[in-house]
Amino acid sequence: MMRVDDRLIHGQVALLWTKQLGLNRIIVANDKAAASDIQKNALLLAAPAGVKVAVVPVDKAIKMANDPRGAHFKMLLLVNNVGDLYKIVKGVEPGNTKVDIANVGRVSGDIENKHKLTETVYLNDDELAQVQEINGLAKNFVYQPLPTDSPKPFESLLKGE
Repeated sequence: MMRVDDRLIHGQVALLWTKQLGLNRIIVANDKAAASDIQKNALLLAAPAGVKVAVVPVDKAIKMANDPRGAHFKMLLLVNNVGDLYKIVKGVEPGNTKVDIANVGRVSGDIENKHKLTETVYLNDDELAQVQEINGLAKNFVYQPLPTDSPKPFESLLKGE
């Protein structure tokens, strides 16, 4: 699964998604976090026991996702912004991988200049264009904030449904 969540690794990811997906790997793809020992260590500490975590730049995450040795892992590739997801989807064949945008746009502020798609998804014009392109590339593109929520096709949010 690929997921956009402003908060990266937090309680929902560490507890709910890890259990629901049976994860044994989490890749945090974020250039800033990968360059900061403090942020990297905080993310590693937030991860659940028994799950290997890599905090890497986006380009390295693309290489990791394309590495055939990773095919037998249950992996979550986690980003905190639409631009990074866009770059990853363009660089990795998503196939039937679930691509989930769930929480984005509120933490970065300036929400009055963004399009509100849901209570947890706010996108600026550039992000909206990127999401529309992702919609054409990813076969399983959804909005699913929690594993207990039913996944909603992201296309329906783009159509205002």
